[in-house]
Amino acid sequence: MSEAAPADADHRPMSRYRAAGYHFLVSLGIFAVLAGCVFFWWFPGFFYTIDGGWEGLRLIIFVDLVIGPFLTLIVFKAGKPGLKFDLTLIALVQATCLAGGIYVVYNERPTFFIYYEEDFYSASAGTFGEYGVIAPNPAKFGGAPAMVAVNLPDDPIEEADIRRFYYRDQVPLWTASNYYVPLEEKQDEILAAGRPEAVIRARDPDNNLDRWLERKGGTFEDYAFLPIHSRYRNAYLGVRRSDGSFAGLLEVQAPKPALPVEQLPQPG
Repeated sequence: MSEAAPADADHRPMSRYRAAGYHFLVSLGIFAVLAGCVFFWWFPGFFYTIDGGWEGLRLIIFVDLVIGPFLTLIVFKAGKPGLKFDLTLIALVQATCLAGGIYVVYNERPTFFIYYEEDFYSASAGTFGEYGVIAPNPAKFGGAPAMVAVNLPDDPIEEADIRRFYYRDQVPLWTASNYYVPLEEKQDEILAAGRPEAVIRARDPDNNLDRWLERKGGTFEDYAFLPIHSRYRNAYLGVRRSDGSFAGLLEVQAPKPALPVEQLPQPG
């Protein structure tokens, strides 16, 4: 005896398109929750642009809004024997794929935002792993993304020894979590490191700086612009001189950071 077919309010058998539509609406609700996590917790503010927030969101869209409803559209047929089993299996496949997608996106989120030698660096746990460095715990600095700066010892001999250790292994010093301090301790240094206007305009053929200033208000002198480096961007970050807060990302191509070996003190 076949299973009873799902029916809508007027007792007509449900079509596969309506079933897929209901599945899509449920998936859309789940997506809304996950999108909020991406926008407000995992990739907040400019991190969404520079660290792959959109790439992560696309993965969730495909898994949540495409795979499940599409499979329902394919297999659903009112009165089909074993329909409940098929729908249960689809739900399990979708949940498994979604869990995997969430895991990937969560682990790619920025965990540290680091100031080092006049540049900013955004790093995920995987970024540290790429250099063979154990990823530090962002909870020690207030949670991800933790805002920190590298503060090397004042003693020049001790500092030189640290640099040689990291450069020998081709590991950038901004991964040296033993020397992290809260970012606000370097606020004066950060503001002093802002690049001259002529330097930025020379790299800005599209006049993005002028449009940025129109949106944010004020003049160039109201901000300090420092290079920001991440997996997806080498741009500039505007920092308000009035209070040291981040004003936003300036889409002007910044020079790529030097490799560790290029930063070694040269003889003579």
